Amino acid sequence: MRRRSLSRRLLWWNLAVVAVGVAALFATARLLGPRLFETEVESIGRRYGWSQEGVSPGGGGPGRDDGAGQQAAMVEEELNDAFGTSLTIALLAAVAAGGAAAVIGAVLVSRRLLGPLGRTGAAVRRLARGHYEERVPVPADRELAELADDVNALGAALHETEQRRARLVSDLAHELRTPITALDGFVEGLEDGVFAPDGETLGAMRHETRRLRRLAADLGALSRADEQAFDLHPEDGDLGEIAALTAAGLAASYAAAGVSLEVAPAPALPVRVDSDRLAQVFANLLRNALQHTPPGGTVTVQSEQRPGEVVVTVTDTGRGIAPENLERVFERFFRGEGSSAAGGAGIGLTIARGIVRAHGGQLTAASAGPGRGATFTVRLPAAR
Repeated sequence: MRRRSLSRRLLWWNLAVVAVGVAALFATARLLGPRLFETEVESIGRRYGWSQEGVSPGGGGPGRDDGAGQQAAMVEEELNDAFGTSLTIALLAAVAAGGAAAVIGAVLVSRRLLGPLGRTGAAVRRLARGHYEERVPVPADRELAELADDVNALGAALHETEQRRARLVSDLAHELRTPITALDGFVEGLEDGVFAPDGETLGAMRHETRRLRRLAADLGALSRADEQAFDLHPEDGDLGEIAALTAAGLAASYAAAGVSLEVAPAPALPVRVDSDRLAQVFANLLRNALQHTPPGGTVTVQSEQRPGEVVVTVTDTGRGIAPENLERVFERFFRGEGSSAAGGAGIGLTIARGIVRAHGGQLTAASAGPGRGATFTVRLPAAR
């Protein structure tokens, strides 16, 4: 399909607008000009005695000199003809001059408009080819400036995404390298007779294979979170009880890390959810809180009933989150300051939010700032 040039279309549109305006001007001038001129001539004639009251030049009337009347009528007719001819010529000249000015103006306007659009289009094409550092000069016009700002924001987001992708490859390589190296060492040791195929050796190998399986499961869950394609098996349950049982399962880890885990008494919070998936959400939130809370800190789990929904919050006294990162913590492979040392591939919160949204709820983060702790809130529709 052949596409029409926008510059030509703008030129024709401008000319069409000018043509309509010129036609209206010409018609109005031709209709009103002679009548107004005739009225003015009659007024002048009366002042110079070419007519009497109630009698226009060329007409009959008492006390009227026929010679003077005929002369006045001829003068009036010639003036009207001269005015009509002059008006027509002047209008045609004005149309020609206006048309030329309109063409020049339309070309200049089109270039002024299409110049920034052309630069923006070129920048977008370079972005599509992977030049994510490309930026568009911001023009003075507000609408074009907003378009340029949007393209620049897109470029910055793509550049950041590419950097995260590079970090992802590095992180995944590291995550895979450790268990694979360990398994390779065990296999070589078994082949060389350094290790005996006893329960201790096989248990250590099984631990590494579980790490690989867990990483594969996390990546699969991440894909389902992106596609909103979790396989849910909803059943009636109590959200507060699910959170409390998950916390109880992690109590030993908290005790070993020297972090206090407090679960506030909760009312009944009836929901219809996939209990295993929600336990996965709370386990992720609690592990995340443990990783970012130093020894001596506290993590608190609270539950409450609100109109039409049930809410569970996980609050820690740890590193906190900068305001600009409150949404970014849910992005794939995002790691805030200090996260690298804590371990993990940076996809747990992404998976957790995907599970909560698959249940029709929301998972949000709040923090007073770095060093002031963070609160993660799970909101789900209450069971009817």
